[in-house]
Amino acid sequence: MSTFAPFDSLAGDYDRTFSDTLIGRWLRTRAQARLAAHFGAGDRVLEIGCGTGLDALFLAQRGVSVTATDASAAMLSAAQARIGPDLPVTFARLDLNALPPDGFRDQRYDGAFASFGPVNAAADVSALAAWLAGRVRPGGAVCLGVMGPLCLWEIVWHALHGDFKTAGRRLGGQAQFTPPDAPAMTVRYPSVNTLTQVFAPWFARAHVESMGLFLPPSDVYGVIERRPRLLRLLTALEARAVGVPSLARLADHYWIELVRV
Repeated sequence: MSTFAPFDSLAGDYDRTFSDTLIGRWLRTRAQARLAAHFGAGDRVLEIGCGTGLDALFLAQRGVSVTATDASAAMLSAAQARIGPDLPVTFARLDLNALPPDGFRDQRYDGAFASFGPVNAAADVSALAAWLAGRVRPGGAVCLGVMGPLCLWEIVWHALHGDFKTAGRRLGGQAQFTPPDAPAMTVRYPSVNTLTQVFAPWFARAHVESMGLFLPPSDVYGVIERRPRLLRLLTALEARAVGVPSLARLADHYWIELVRV
């Protein structure tokens, strides 16, 4: 397994810049509601990219046994500190670009999930789909929050500010991201249709919704959160957009659920 984990340098500020923001909390509540619809007490679930452990904690408090994984040792340490030893969560390193052929086969999982973009770090999502197919039982759900290739907020906001490089960075399907004090990494932006197709030999798509269509990407959170009336309006519009699956293709993230056949 690769020891390089660019997100080590982001672990200390991740909650402050995303999870603890008003918009970040609202979006995570949405994601957790979808997780709760699939996973309940007694289920065993594999989490990919656990970050600081908020979703693992949410499920574990409801009696779900979670195997929380991340490529970043710093993120895993933060998650362990948050959750503690008394809940049914185990922790393990997992690099999506060095998937262990025989790893995590000791139990058939009732599902798997990855919230807010871990899948975008995978160089080969078809390899990830095949790997998950060997670990998720038939009927189990894989729930993924993925950054899509066409984010209207990002295009319009950065173009209006003259930053055309950032405005169009997703359009080529991938971009370079350089975390603080770490080498650059490649971020890929698979579309809803691409992800559906590469999972199709083993999984059937069951649900898609937008996550960050009217609400902006995280680098604009502060601008919107300083304007409470605008935030309330955008949040209301965001809630209504959930019922229109086709809009997911234009959002910062889309949430896709696939069921093992």
